Amino acid sequence: MIKVHSLIERQEQPTEFDDCPDATVEDQSTDEVSFKELVQLMKKFQYASCSPAIGATYEWLSTEPELDYITGDYITESLHFDRANEARKAKYWRKAMQLAGLAR
Repeated sequence: MIKVHSLIERQEQPTEFDDCPDATVEDQSTDEVSFKELVQLMKKFQYASCSPAIGATYEWLSTEPELDYITGDYITESLHFDRANEARKAKYWRKAMQLAGLAR
């Protein structure tokens, strides 16, 4: 099982004086998933933190920011390799990113 850390962040709309407001963490969780579940989970993310992505454990995945029509905030989900994993699990993170089409 591979430990992953998920975050849901909320960022307010930019104002006249603040072009890039800080994001606040709305929800976070750490889960253990199988390799197959990890690949399926990664497929819902569109962006890797690095370009081109190589599948390193310092790279995380994120979704396209979605507009919350009630508050006007942008909501982004991200997926991270949990540092509590054993070092040997890093190869599975890379292989999962490759199978999900996010890394070369």
